[in-house]
Amino acid sequence: MKKGMILALACALVWSMLAGCSKSSEGEVSVDQGKAANEAGGEEKTNEYGWKVPGKTLEINFYAGQDNPETVKENSQLMQQFLLDKFNVKLNKIVYDVDMNEKLNLMLASGDYPEVITGLNDEQAAKWIAQGKAVELSQYIDKAAPNVKSQLGDQYKSFLNDKGELYALSSYWGILPIPGAAAHIRYDWWKQMGSPTFETPEEFYQILKKMQEAHPKNSKGEKTYALSGYSPMIKNVLPTLAGMWGLKAGYKIGEDGTNTHWVNTPEGLELTQLMNQVYRDGMLDPDSFINTFDDWKAKFSAERIMGHIGSWWVTWNAGHEVWQKANKDWTDEQRFVQVKAKAASAASANLTALNARGSYRTIITDKAKNPEDIMKWFNFSITDLGTRIIGWGVPNIEQSVWTYKDGKIEWVDAMKQGIINGTYDFTNSDRVGQGVFTLVESVGTMKDDGKSTFWYDQNFNDEAKWKKLMNENLKDTIYDNTLGVIQIPGNDPLAVTNTQIDELLETLWAKAVTAKTEADAEAGFNEMRDKLNGAGLHDIEAYRTKEYQRRMKEWK
Repeated sequence: MKKGMILALACALVWSMLAGCSKSSEGEVSVDQGKAANEAGGEEKTNEYGWKVPGKTLEINFYAGQDNPETVKENSQLMQQFLLDKFNVKLNKIVYDVDMNEKLNLMLASGDYPEVITGLNDEQAAKWIAQGKAVELSQYIDKAAPNVKSQLGDQYKSFLNDKGELYALSSYWGILPIPGAAAHIRYDWWKQMGSPTFETPEEFYQILKKMQEAHPKNSKGEKTYALSGYSPMIKNVLPTLAGMWGLKAGYKIGEDGTNTHWVNTPEGLELTQLMNQVYRDGMLDPDSFINTFDDWKAKFSAERIMGHIGSWWVTWNAGHEVWQKANKDWTDEQRFVQVKAKAASAASANLTALNARGSYRTIITDKAKNPEDIMKWFNFSITDLGTRIIGWGVPNIEQSVWTYKDGKIEWVDAMKQGIINGTYDFTNSDRVGQGVFTLVESVGTMKDDGKSTFWYDQNFNDEAKWKKLMNENLKDTIYDNTLGVIQIPGNDPLAVTNTQIDELLETLWAKAVTAKTEADAEAGFNEMRDKLNGAGLHDIEAYRTKEYQRRMKEWK
């Protein structure tokens, strides 16, 4: 014990004479002694990452929505210390295990909120801007944050209001040309069938039905199903299903920008009839419209489902990522693969909608004492290198997935191979702070090399067998839906109408899908269409069309 203490004291003495970070067996990052000098009021020095280290610590408190505070605190530690040591910047992420909209309203009412808020949707951001709680940012762009404009490029103008003012920036913006949604099929069972080909949704279903006939029950004797979904189906399944008929995020978009909701299209009837056939055949999980994700995952992991329609990651998360840990005899082909299905009447299958503007907004509030300093941080973190740091986590320590030395970026091979082989422990991502301090960074491909991306696990798709297969299968199913991501402001009466329509839609579509006869399904569809139009759906279509056409004119 004494020898260990003497050694520790000796190490501390050596390190007190050096600047830089060290690592321990637990991965703790020691305080950079160069920071202490800066805090004493020394001149700004540019660090090895190109950041001008301020003489006084730049501390930014930001609210980021609903999450577990203890988990966020734990996942923030290494990254927070790294940024403090190397940049003299202290980022404090604030979350509450309370609904974000509810918490935002309480913050507005009490006046108790931090200098930065992120994770806002357009409607929430508009509310804070309208109440004068957001700082106008264009005044700082040229002087303190020119990288914001250059990185956003053509998208920058889409964030300006009609007066040319900038109140909100985006996080998770950019185009990453990889699939996000697909049809899914159990690969090993499909292979046992001889991997029969299919093109249309109907052909896809017939193969799933034959697969279910070969596997009518799981190992526990529980009934299996060709397809299953989870609530709300109109958000988790319908957009991808409608994309098989060429619709875009549930809408048929005319060349002139006209937006027609799927219930007012012949394609909407066809996809409803197909789902009704699946139900009448006893091949649709009867709980699809009420399953929570955890309910669905339990059925999926129990090998009760042959196929799925929706996000690619859910069948990985509920399938082989569970099986490879739970089943000592698991083989690599026991998994779901992502495939394309396109209706014969459709020109293309539009399965993955991409939004270059991102869906989340970041504002600097009127609580900020020096917004310009915060913008300086945004100016760095939005760069390709800044995005790597925020996205990939702390470099150069034992748990790191990457290293940065003398301006050279390299992957840690063991971590890279883990992603490629499917053995990477994603709890490691949390420990090194991957994505924990995201404020204005892009998730698209980076400009410096045209291939790197914020998401660590999406950087090796060409080398990862199953990701590569997925990308090849779905390469022509991705489309840019930036113009079509339209939110109705909360102070517009149509916002209430839109919410009511969504609530009605889930219930009415469930009724049509679960009808006992084909005639009843068509009648249910017509009833759904008429009720929704009577509730104001045509007004929603008109609003979207007007806004879509404005964007076509002003954003292009």
